Amino acid sequence: MGSSFWFDICGFNIAILVAILVRLAEPFLSKRGAVIFALVGISLYTMLVGADASVVRAALMGSIYLITTRWLGRPNFAFASLFLAGIVMTVIRPFTLWDVGFQLSFAATLSLMLYADPLTQWVRRGLTRWLARDWVEKVMGVLSEAVILTVAAQILTLPLMVGYFGQLSLISLLANALILPVQPAVMIWGGLATLVGMILPALGQLLAWVAWLFLAYTIWMVRLFAAVPGASVPLVVSPGGVLAIFGGIAALTWLGKQPAEQRHKIFTAVRQNITQRLAVGVSGMTAVLIFGWGISQPDGQLHIAFLNVGQGDATFIQTPSGRQILVDGGLYPSVLNDQLGQQIPFWDKEIDLLVATHPDADHVSGLVGVFDRYRVNQLITNGQSFGESPIYDEVLAAAEAQQTEIRPVQAGEIIEVGDGVRLEVVHPGPKLIAENRNENSVSMRLVYGDFTFLFTGDAEQEGEAEMLARERPLTSLVFKAGHHGSSSSSSMPFLQAIQPQIIIISSGIDNRFGHPAPEMLERAAAVGAVVLRTDELGTITVTTDGTSMAWQAASPPD
Repeated sequence: MGSSFWFDICGFNIAILVAILVRLAEPFLSKRGAVIFALVGISLYTMLVGADASVVRAALMGSIYLITTRWLGRPNFAFASLFLAGIVMTVIRPFTLWDVGFQLSFAATLSLMLYADPLTQWVRRGLTRWLARDWVEKVMGVLSEAVILTVAAQILTLPLMVGYFGQLSLISLLANALILPVQPAVMIWGGLATLVGMILPALGQLLAWVAWLFLAYTIWMVRLFAAVPGASVPLVVSPGGVLAIFGGIAALTWLGKQPAEQRHKIFTAVRQNITQRLAVGVSGMTAVLIFGWGISQPDGQLHIAFLNVGQGDATFIQTPSGRQILVDGGLYPSVLNDQLGQQIPFWDKEIDLLVATHPDADHVSGLVGVFDRYRVNQLITNGQSFGESPIYDEVLAAAEAQQTEIRPVQAGEIIEVGDGVRLEVVHPGPKLIAENRNENSVSMRLVYGDFTFLFTGDAEQEGEAEMLARERPLTSLVFKAGHHGSSSSSSMPFLQAIQPQIIIISSGIDNRFGHPAPEMLERAAAVGAVVLRTDELGTITVTTDGTSMAWQAASPPD
């Protein structure tokens, strides 16, 4: 059900916002002044909601519409706006092209442009045969937004949703029919509450309660439909299948645009040369599949990606032959899924090893969504079971529902991953520290040839002191700083024992905790380590063949 409520909601919201801002500004400003006012409003809205790829795409298209139509007085060509927005975004940030939200948003918008009008006309012609004209318009008024536009948007998004999420919603049309009509109210009342609240907080609160009614209805409907048995069915489509579906849609779309006489000629020619054309088509598709498969294969090196998940922690490891390990998952499942989408081909639905270092939400909340999207073979924990935190309970329950092996580990254990890669457990010991669950974080040292990497979750000085006292193997070329670089972790004796060349710090931009702490950065400088931070560089990837290593910032932060 999670993927069924898909309409280009970002574009929908931007369109409403543009209309509201222009209407508010026109009585007081000139025509161009109203455009500037609306452009500023779009920019503020984009930053306010997080400026993810789908929102930026919609904001760019809305801005192009304002500039071309209302400023320059020229007709706006929607296809040009869409592709210009996509080009601008990928030039500025090439990785946007692999963002799932951007792909779905772009596909939904293009789908609406291509199919909304033809579908509307087709339905209207069908109704005209059975109903009087007045009734046709009444029925079309109900069907247009709730059903027809939803169907149009899903023509190009369904292949992506099935490819990425491995399921097909059977109830999306009904869900959208009941949910979409209230979305303008959510946008309008929510926007008014925000604007008024900045001036008169009490009045803004009252308006926010009105917006809450529509939001509560939306959430209630989503949960209601998600609980319907058989609301969605598992459907795994290979990458070749997704490409074939898009190829078929493209062919049918092109064919539908041809005049009837031309279509008749094409059908005749195809019947006469079907064997030859089939051979050419199959050959072309095979070449595409082989190329796509080839560029996605492991390159024989170990890759460690410290994912940019904001104020949280998530590390993705791929061994030379392609085995995959995920250590923690950050706070937001959607953010983690977007990051994993840049690391794992969309047809790959399996993670070999998942490590939940400890129950804190900023480490394990994102893992709940991993079980929805991937088959997890083994979950590593510190031995803590149900009752530590609600979100940790959800992770354990998801693992049990998927029949994933849950393996508690203790210091001294060695996990042979394969390809010459092993994980040495250095913490916790047999007795957990009850006063502070951060101190019980699973800590491991990855060894591959001459390369070593240590991660310690949120372990602080008491946990570090225990590792030092028990003389665990700690020396590592790369160290992921404990507890996001807090002052209570990465003590000087601990850093001196590790002797790192590179220290990775996973923290969010301008986070409220002040991570990384200046004291910790001073200690890192004192031991001569290079500090790399996700809040400054985004996703950081370390690559090694076991004898040499290199790093790069693979995904700049928004």
